[in-house]
Amino acid sequence: MSHLRLSYWSVLILALLGCRQDVEEFNPYAPSVQEIGNLLAQEIPGASVKTAFVASNLTTDRVLETQNGTRVFLIDTDHLFANASGATVPCSTCPDLKIEVTEVFDKSDIIARGLNTVTEEGTLFESGGMVLVTATCNGQPLSLLPDRTLKIQLPNSNTQSGFFVFDRTESANTVPAWTNSSQEVFEAEWPKSNGTTQKGYELLVKNLGWAACGRPFSDPITSFCVELPSGFGGQNTLAYLVFKNQQIVAPLQFDLGQNKFCFHKVPIGFQVQLVSVSKLGAQYWLGKAQTEVGTNATFPLGTQQITEEAVLDFLKSL
Repeated sequence: MSHLRLSYWSVLILALLGCRQDVEEFNPYAPSVQEIGNLLAQEIPGASVKTAFVASNLTTDRVLETQNGTRVFLIDTDHLFANASGATVPCSTCPDLKIEVTEVFDKSDIIARGLNTVTEEGTLFESGGMVLVTATCNGQPLSLLPDRTLKIQLPNSNTQSGFFVFDRTESANTVPAWTNSSQEVFEAEWPKSNGTTQKGYELLVKNLGWAACGRPFSDPITSFCVELPSGFGGQNTLAYLVFKNQQIVAPLQFDLGQNKFCFHKVPIGFQVQLVSVSKLGAQYWLGKAQTEVGTNATFPLGTQQITEEAVLDFLKSL
């Protein structure tokens, strides 16, 4: 009898094991957001958005103008720049003065350069143009002297009031963000080489580096989230809220607890394009949809496999 009982229990255990459901496990892909960012930075901005000007022993005032029409004014050049120690560096004594100007006017370029239109308080502003100005003497970085400002003119055929100069602060310990300097931006006009007049914004900046012409929002705000399919998260996806009719780009932050990409201070009632770019293994995925910002909304965003070239083409069209 004992032999029969042992056989019975053995059969029962085997039967139970046979009924066990297989456990489906998700094997995460290697982190790829840095790889996505590098691709966008290399392939989206055009060659004309970065211009280098070189001068030797500059003794007179000079206006530097890029191919796109941005103008940088070098005034009283022997009392304009300082070296890393704070000592004045007269341009007349610099045999290799190099000024580099990088312009950002398109929403696609804002995304590609890892920029945004978000203040350090987490609020949004509308961009009238962004510019990066750097200066070196014999390869050594220069800064503006503390009592000096640099005049920059950004072309824009549809100027509006209410814009201010925004500075971008970057450090190893904080997330880069824009700060409203409270310096008013002026509407300006200047002659072009073909005899016509160019309209645009005039900025007075107190520091070299990134500067933006921005208009803060005073509209009511709300939280807005995007929910992607399982497997798409902060390690392999970049997601954005791109306004349709304004130069505004808000990067969506991944909330691991909610498994959503969110931005918590979005003006209500604006038309927006939702965008997500993912890379899982060697395959790119794109999510896109258009909607209007409502109150505390969560939008389910589907994704589709897409080629690298198609990703770039879509972002350039924003």
